Amino acid sequence: MGENFVGRNSVCESFAKSVVLALVATSPLSAFAAGKVIERVVAVVNDDIILETEVEQWAAPQLRPGVDPETAAGKKAWEELKRKALDQLIDSRLEAQQATELKLTVTNEEVERASESVREQNKLDEATFKEALKQQGFTMESYRKTLKRQLLELKVLNTAVRSRVNVSDDEVKTYYQQNAAQLAGSKEAHLRQILVAVPADATADDVARRQRVAQKLVDAARGGKSFVELAKSSSDDELTKDEGGDLGWVGPGVLQDGLDSVVAGMSPGDVRGPIRTSRGWHVIQLVERKSGGLRPLDEVREQLRKQLYDEQVEKATQSWLKELRKRAHVDVRL
Repeated sequence: MGENFVGRNSVCESFAKSVVLALVATSPLSAFAAGKVIERVVAVVNDDIILETEVEQWAAPQLRPGVDPETAAGKKAWEELKRKALDQLIDSRLEAQQATELKLTVTNEEVERASESVREQNKLDEATFKEALKQQGFTMESYRKTLKRQLLELKVLNTAVRSRVNVSDDEVKTYYQQNAAQLAGSKEAHLRQILVAVPADATADDVARRQRVAQKLVDAARGGKSFVELAKSSSDDELTKDEGGDLGWVGPGVLQDGLDSVVAGMSPGDVRGPIRTSRGWHVIQLVERKSGGLRPLDEVREQLRKQLYDEQVEKATQSWLKELRKRAHVDVRL
């Protein structure tokens, strides 16, 4: 069940397992861009332009709750977020241009199959699926549009990067031998979670309101109410809700958005939260821990191979994007 927190390198495996795969910054115009009439070009990437409103749309969901862009500190934080968002948008434009160069496309049929796969994997009927998307700030049209872009980017990465990465048996064996002590000491955690989803187009007030909802759930769980029942009645995560928020056994390096460090400091029975991630506010309960010692290489070979592969793909992707930037005409005006 740990796929709910899986990071970027696990897109292929977790793609059909999360209704919110497409939860990236494609929200409607944020409050920060409201009222603007004149569009400002903040970057030119070869023949494409990036508008300031696009950057603000991308950055707004990442603004921490309680940060007021009207204050000096809030303005500084907002500007930093915008610069990071612009970097991400430049990379996205370069990947889209590479898709054209490589003659890669995504058909409507592929988008429909991917959407249907997501729905079936989550065991949702059409109405429930649409409602789940609505809770995340999506219409079916905007979801399909985002899905199509992600599928195209995935095709580009598969062609330009992933196809060139290979992890040999010798590399796996060497890693196993050099990290035996760490592998033997790694502990898995049995976790439960409650998700209070935050839509992609949420305003600062919406984010704060959802945080208060999550805090009440934390207080209830710490006050003795059954975490399982709270999850069944209040969690927005369709994958774990019916199981009382059960994520199963999760190993180190699986959780994203800083959740690994949170879980590392917990004791069995502890409830932590609200914790903000790209999906919303999380309430986490540690059920128990276990340490199985050093498992034989044959048992962990493929797991280690995947770990090394993901690490190499990430490095190769960053190198590839840097090379694209060197070859491209990128004029940043922000």
